[in-house]
Amino acid sequence: MDMEVALGSTVTPSRVEHPECAGTVSAADATAIMEQIIDRGMSSFGAPLPSDLTDLTADITADIAAADEATDGRSLRRSHNRTAVIISLFHLIREGSLDPSVPEIADRAGVSHRSVFRYFDDLNDLVRLTLDHAVNETMSLRTIPDLGVGPLERRIDIYVETRLRVHIQAYTVSRVAHIKAQKIPSIEEGLRALTVITRSQMVEHFAAECDHSSDREMLVDALMVLTSFEAYDYQRRLLGHGMERIRHVWHNSLAAQLTPLTSPTSLT
Repeated sequence: MDMEVALGSTVTPSRVEHPECAGTVSAADATAIMEQIIDRGMSSFGAPLPSDLTDLTADITADIAAADEATDGRSLRRSHNRTAVIISLFHLIREGSLDPSVPEIADRAGVSHRSVFRYFDDLNDLVRLTLDHAVNETMSLRTIPDLGVGPLERRIDIYVETRLRVHIQAYTVSRVAHIKAQKIPSIEEGLRALTVITRSQMVEHFAAECDHSSDREMLVDALMVLTSFEAYDYQRRLLGHGMERIRHVWHNSLAAQLTPLTSPTSLT
């Protein structure tokens, strides 16, 4: 698999050492990457699913009332049950159940245990679709306000808050994604695509500092590691640090990496 990332960009993107993962693209091309992911079927949702089963039930009741019960009604019920299973697994994961059983998922969705396997190819298919849904739920949170604008201290604050917002919202889902990626290639590919987008945002947000670095790619690698999901998980789960401690560590670490690379005038 060779991920295409230079989607009409006038700048030749850099590449990290991994031959299958592009390093840097423009912000516009980063958006195009996610559109490409959806078009290629790596994500199955062009629009968000209902947020909970109550909303889903209300939608299906109205749809079936307007449908032909003998044909469209059956199809709608199947679609409803399939979506209910996805939403149920999503919420079970969000509640902290990282590997819920089929009976747990089915009971939450209100369907029979056996029917789960009629709606999906296998459990991996269900997990993949659920994680796709989770990605769509958090995409708007990944936007960095005032990208690349302002003095370094402010840009660091904005970047740290954006990354923490994503990690907090998607914490348990991200844990499942990183575990399942070892066995489900499409999840691994999706994580790589999200990494490309994050890396591209970082390079644009700290462009002045990156341009002054003697080894731009190594600097960006270091910044990515410092604010990665793995770093967040290590501090939160294993060290037991709270948000203020993590925020303080990340801000100071980014400042230590970036401040020497910026002239005094650019900090004002």
